[in-house]
Amino acid sequence: MEIITKEEYTELGSYQANNCISIYIPTHSSGLAVNERYDQIVFKNNLQKAKTTLIAKGVELREIEAILAPAFELLNDEEFWNKQSQGLAVFMAKGFFKYFQVSLEVKEELLVNSTFLLTQLMPLLERRHRFYMLVFSKNSCKFYEADQFEMKKLEVEGLPYGINDVIHFEEKDKRQTHRRAGAGAGERAVVGASFHGHGSGLADEEEYLLQYLREVDQTLWTEVLHNQHVPLVLAAVDYEIAAYKQISNYKHISEVCLQGNYDHEDRHSLYLKVREKLTPYFKEYSKTALKNFYDNSANGLSSTMPTEVVPAAHYAQVSDLFVEKNSHIWGSFDHTENKIVINENKKDDDECLINKAILKTIVNGGEVHILEREKMPTDSPIAAFLRFAM
Repeated sequence: MEIITKEEYTELGSYQANNCISIYIPTHSSGLAVNERYDQIVFKNNLQKAKTTLIAKGVELREIEAILAPAFELLNDEEFWNKQSQGLAVFMAKGFFKYFQVSLEVKEELLVNSTFLLTQLMPLLERRHRFYMLVFSKNSCKFYEADQFEMKKLEVEGLPYGINDVIHFEEKDKRQTHRRAGAGAGERAVVGASFHGHGSGLADEEEYLLQYLREVDQTLWTEVLHNQHVPLVLAAVDYEIAAYKQISNYKHISEVCLQGNYDHEDRHSLYLKVREKLTPYFKEYSKTALKNFYDNSANGLSSTMPTEVVPAAHYAQVSDLFVEKNSHIWGSFDHTENKIVINENKKDDDECLINKAILKTIVNGGEVHILEREKMPTDSPIAAFLRFAM
C-alpha cells in the first residue's frame, strides 16, 4: 500500500489552480470485477463526468484534453488495472497528475474545484499503530510486521522453520541449542532427524518444544525485538502460546492472541483476524484525545462549531481535530478578514472547509481523527480540542 507522507499531503493540499480534479473509486484485486474491467469502466465514467463539468464551466476543449490526457493514458494501461488494491485516488490539473493505490476502502467521489479534495486519504496519515505477529507450531514458524492498514512477512535471519530445524545435545554437562548442520538461514532442515541424548518420553517432548521456542525467541530478540516496544501477537495452539510466554525475553507480548493451528492460513486471512481483535489498540490514541475533549468541555478548550473550528485550525489552535468520515462542509474562509461563509448546499467555487481544516491542522502539528458518525463527540461533522482558549 502507498504511504502518504506529511510532505506529500501538504503539497497536494496546498496546490491551487482553476480546475483541480479529484477522483476516488473503490477497486478490486481479483475476481469478476477485474475480469470484466469494472474498475476501468467506473474510472472512465468519472473522467467523462469531469469533462462534462469542465465544458459547463466554459473551459476550452484543448485545455480539457490536456488536463485529462494522463488519466486516459492510465485508463488504457491494462497492467496497472490488473494490480489494484482496495481504492484508487487520482488528482489532476493543468500540468499536474498524481495517483495513489491504497489498501483503504474509499467512497466513489468526483470533485472539480480550485483545490484537491483529500479527506478520504486522511486515514493514511493517522498515527500508525505497529505490531508484530508470530505464527508458529512444531512444524512452522513465521514472523510478520503490521499496522492497522497492512501486514507483511519479515524474513528473519536464523529463524527456525520448525522444531525439526533444531537439535539438542549435551556438551560439557550443559545443554545447548544448535541449528542442524547444513541448515543455515533460509534453508529447511531435513525432516525426521533424531534428537540426541534423550529417551522418547512426554517430558522430553516438552523439553524439545521449549528448546525450539527458546531459539525462536532468542533469534527474534537478537535480530528484531531487542529495541522494540510494540505489541507482539502470538498465533498458535494454547499450550504453545503458554510455553512461549514462559520463556520469552520480550516484555510486550499482547494479551490478544489467535488460538489454533495456522500453518496453512494465508497472510490476508490471518491479518483480518488479528486486525479485528486489535481494534481497541488502534483506537487507543483517539480515545485519549476524546477524553481530553470531554474533560475540557467547560473551560473553552473544546469546540463543536464549524465557524470556530475552521479558523482555529488555520491559526494553529487545534491540538486534535475530530472529523466525521466522508462528510463535507461547503463554503469559504477568508483568513485575511477572518470571515467564514457556510452554505447548506455546495455552490460554484465553494471548497470543502473540512478538507481545509484537516490540512491546516496537519501543517500546524495537530492530530486528525476520522471517526464514524456515532463516535463523533457532537452532532456536528467537525469538532476540536484546542491548544488554548479562543
